[in-house]
Amino acid sequence: MKSSWSSLPHQLRVAGIAMLAAWATVLSWRVLTTGFAEVGFPLLFIGVVIAGGGALARWSRLPAAAIIAGQLVVGALLVLGTTTGSPFPTPGNVDDFRAALDAALASSRAYAAPVQAGVPPVYPLLLIGGALVIVLVDIVACTLRRAPVAGLVLLAAYTLPVAVTGEAVSWWLFSVVAGLFLTLVFLQHSDHVTSWGRAADGEKGSFSVRTGAIGNTALGLGAGAIALALVVPLSVPTMTMSVFDGNGPGTREVQVKDPMVDLRRDLSRGEDIDLLTVTTSGPRPTYFRLSVLARFNGSQWTPGDREIPDTQTATGPLPPLDGVALDVDRKEFKYDVRIGPDFESTWLPTTAQTTQIAAGADWRYDVNTRDFIAARDDVTTADRTYDFTGAQLTYDADSMNSAVSGAGTVAGIFTEIPPGLNNEIRRLAASVTADAPTRFQKAQLLQQWFREDGDFRYDQAQVESAGSGGADLLAFLRDKVGYCEQFAATMAIMARVLGIPSRVAVGFLEPEKSTNGAWVFSAHDLHAWPELYFPGSGWVRFEPTPQARAGEVPDYTTADFAPVTEAPSPSATQSSELLPERGASPSADAGSADEDTSSIPWVPLLAGILGLAVVALLLLTPRLVRAARRRRRLAGDIEDLWVELRDVARDLGHAWPVGRSPRRAGEWLGRLLAAPVTGGERADRPRRGRDQAPEAAAALDRLVRVLEHSRYSREPETYTAERFAGDAELVEAALAAGVTPREVRRAAWWPASVVGRRTSWRPRAARATQTQTPVDPETSRTVDELVG
Repeated sequence: MKSSWSSLPHQLRVAGIAMLAAWATVLSWRVLTTGFAEVGFPLLFIGVVIAGGGALARWSRLPAAAIIAGQLVVGALLVLGTTTGSPFPTPGNVDDFRAALDAALASSRAYAAPVQAGVPPVYPLLLIGGALVIVLVDIVACTLRRAPVAGLVLLAAYTLPVAVTGEAVSWWLFSVVAGLFLTLVFLQHSDHVTSWGRAADGEKGSFSVRTGAIGNTALGLGAGAIALALVVPLSVPTMTMSVFDGNGPGTREVQVKDPMVDLRRDLSRGEDIDLLTVTTSGPRPTYFRLSVLARFNGSQWTPGDREIPDTQTATGPLPPLDGVALDVDRKEFKYDVRIGPDFESTWLPTTAQTTQIAAGADWRYDVNTRDFIAARDDVTTADRTYDFTGAQLTYDADSMNSAVSGAGTVAGIFTEIPPGLNNEIRRLAASVTADAPTRFQKAQLLQQWFREDGDFRYDQAQVESAGSGGADLLAFLRDKVGYCEQFAATMAIMARVLGIPSRVAVGFLEPEKSTNGAWVFSAHDLHAWPELYFPGSGWVRFEPTPQARAGEVPDYTTADFAPVTEAPSPSATQSSELLPERGASPSADAGSADEDTSSIPWVPLLAGILGLAVVALLLLTPRLVRAARRRRRLAGDIEDLWVELRDVARDLGHAWPVGRSPRRAGEWLGRLLAAPVTGGERADRPRRGRDQAPEAAAALDRLVRVLEHSRYSREPETYTAERFAGDAELVEAALAAGVTPREVRRAAWWPASVVGRRTSWRPRAARATQTQTPVDPETSRTVDELVG
């Protein structure tokens, strides 16, 4: 069977596909920064150099350790050259690169993805990460020939933008990466496929397998798998939210009414009816929340189906506030609520930060949304009284401005974007917030745009005709006339587009104070507003509805931050002085930014890549140890050369006959010799014997004679291994020609002489004697010296 793996065209083909797979995967990082072309094209050049050099090195049969070391060094020099303009590691260049890297790290901590122009770019980080991905894929898939394992590297790189922005990677890029990866796997295993089958005489390789049908089948399976991976998720319901999975006792599904539909109905009715009365010693209870709408399916916002255990009743303390750090200032107030007979709702009005409640076992709370749902369909709020304790938080705008992405810390339903969302909405979200460097400042700009800068107008007459679907939101953005539901729903979905977890809250805006000091909410107080998530502060309220409806906005949403005043050059002379400090005043030096929080998880990414490098090193260890032993023995004498020949036989899968003399061991080796193949044509299981490789047989006889003379002669002579290395190589080549290509590869990468597989045997008589008669230590020593 013809083996083409070692040919240069095949090496270049495989290395090129591996490089393109790695480079296409890194293209998914384009959402992390604007101007990704400054990274993408240099990485393509680096990939070509790494892949081409690696292919040439493997074709030249250089040691794997040398290839890996060379690729790492070349990759590092190319990254240095791309960043500083010179690939030479002079002290000045190294200092410039370090400064550029520090500035990039500072930008990744301070600014939301995509990092905009006008701040120190994160290009050095992306170049380092991209080059590592390309080198690791080449090492694992081409040098170590473990293409399936290379998929782990591609997967780690592919999921990075999803973890940072919460957005899925485009389908076409997934298709390209998956196709290249499957092609790489197919090429590596094609040798195994073509060697399937056995002739009637038991000799493998006496006939070949036509691979055309196999290749067509593999192509069909690969294309089908990619198509299913793209299509099936669209038809699988994945948006059902549950608190606990499983169907154990104490859990049942709670069907809920649609608060958004009820809001439209009650606002359009026109009749202002008193609905509930609140008594509290605290401040005026504004934004009294009924329900949280977490699911947007492209046509409407809904609460989603909830599975809530019976144990989560509205009777006592609640779990800690979600995402709120312990050092956030807070005050707690008690609220006594009395609901009138005209307000029938399956949602219980409370504040967003309720910490304790006494409403009875007929109500349950959802830990993800902290709203309260009737446990049965016949339970409503009409004529109900209850009390609860709520926390009033003092938010720190600087803390929210420096917060990392919350996309990976909340339930996935809060970041989901329907696949069919109109691109106009995405474009508007990006253009309106283009000047904002952080997620929090983007949220501020969205609120300001809806309330003032975007020339929107509040009109309650739009209630009956309005909706919150994709087409309705687009029409609202074009006409710029709507009411609270549309403002809240549109800002929430635009926040998700920007990578900020969001949801819509429905409840009551502001009450009127009665003569007895209590606060009264009426039907005209019904309102909707968005809540956005920032780690450390939790779910934070924003108010995009114009002043005609909502007169005031939260103070933290109008906080000012120090702007970036100049656009630094890509040179490493840029510094992090332009970056705002995390958790400090806007004028403070950003050099002391908290290094433990980063908007891009470079530390986990680099740790994962380092872990893969360690795994690759472990896989290389047996080969490296075996090569070191061989070098040491070739520098020794004839005894060392004989031990090397023994280990070669063991590595190729032969059971070395322990306890035999050199002559008997030589006779046994002679039966394993085969004619070495030149020109790439060889049988998978060739004929073996001394007559098949006469030159190797003669070389073996010379080695045996010299070894015997060295051991048994009255006047022994020291024979150096270097003198007979050529004979040993002839024998080794003939031994390798007598086994399958797979066994040759296993001997190279997983040598039995290193990893300890049992590949030796003793004659039965010898084993019987060994088990029955004690061996004298001196006799044993002498025999060990005389036998092979």
